[in-house]
Amino acid sequence: MPPKEKRKAASDQESTTKKSRADQQSSSETTSSNNITDVVSHLHNLLQTKETELKEREAEFNRRVKSFEAAHPSIGSDTDVIQLNVGGRTNIAVLRNTLTQFEDSMLAAKFSGRWDDSMEKDRDGNVFVEEDPDNFAM
Repeated sequence: MPPKEKRKAASDQESTTKKSRADQQSSSETTSSNNITDVVSHLHNLLQTKETELKEREAEFNRRVKSFEAAHPSIGSDTDVIQLNVGGRTNIAVLRNTLTQFEDSMLAAKFSGRWDDSMEKDRDGNVFVEEDPDNFAM
């Protein structure tokens, strides 16, 4: 084969090899792109499923809260005036808001409104607080 034809054949072969590599790379990129698309689609579906589950759980929680509130109507508001009998000697009126202003305190827990029906009361209906009345003096 003459040198000119050898060069042309070599050039054609090199061109074919480059084209083949480009096709393989393109095919690989397409496969990779398809894999990424599949993963993104799967994650999107998973996210939608979890979001639906969360909304259902939230709706159930809200139903339970409404049910609890309906069953326990005695839970008071911050503006309720509570009559206290302190130590059997001192009767005072105080806003629930005052007793519950320190969230982690015993008074906040006791006067949150959740326990109003179970609190000890004197014969006049005042909440009995077994403490030294001097601690409540002004």
